[in-house]
Amino acid sequence: MNSELIKKLKDAGLSLRHCDSEIEGIRYDLPSLEELIEACPTNIGKATFVLGSANQGKEWVACYFDFVTNRGSDFNETGSTPVEAVAKLWLALHAVGAGD
Repeated sequence: MNSELIKKLKDAGLSLRHCDSEIEGIRYDLPSLEELIEACPTNIGKATFVLGSANQGKEWVACYFDFVTNRGSDFNETGSTPVEAVAKLWLALHAVGAGD
């Protein structure tokens, strides 16, 4: 996870616990994949949280998908790792207040 994404998470109020990154001389604690998934709601309306790989494992997708209508929601984020994809999804949710 790059320092810009870590800073955005910190500024948005995500609790950062696992210490292994430094930005501007300050050590920040990074969330684990499990903590990020737990911080996201299981469902938004009828859409369910989904995390999977794409492009033969080169990219990860974290999104909300309605399996009844076979449609994705507006919340669909990608990253080079599962942690990055879920972190971006958490940020997107909190930018519009859906994760509150």
